[in-house]
Amino acid sequence: MSIEETNRAIVLRNFRAFDSGDLRTLEETTAPSFVDHNPLEGQLPSVRGTKQASAIYRTAFPDAKIVVEDTIAQADKVVIRWSGHATHKGPFLDVPPTNKRVTLEGTTIFRVEKGRVAEQWGELNLYGILRQLGASSLDRRLQE
Repeated sequence: MSIEETNRAIVLRNFRAFDSGDLRTLEETTAPSFVDHNPLEGQLPSVRGTKQASAIYRTAFPDAKIVVEDTIAQADKVVIRWSGHATHKGPFLDVPPTNKRVTLEGTTIFRVEKGRVAEQWGELNLYGILRQLGASSLDRRLQE
């Protein structure tokens, strides 16, 4: 198995652990010195913060079904483009539960070191999610 295939398998295991809320596997596949370069507001950029973000995500969208659309691996980097659907059942970024169905989309770049995810850069379409949830105050703030 090539280094790219090995790293892709590690990242997909890590990604699925985050998505499902499997904190044990998430910790096993994440380096102790992990850095999240794009944490959510109030989230620590560490393993602990990633576990917090997973819990927030699973609480807000407990029925989320995420599909990995593309993976690209080169040397120590793996990119995942993903999408999914979920129902907003818990608070998310100060928006109380709405029971609305939303589409989630994002791209995440992972760096693997010594068999674990060491860094990640994630782009989540937060604006799109908040619009779908009816967070119109966000629209007003962006128009000012």
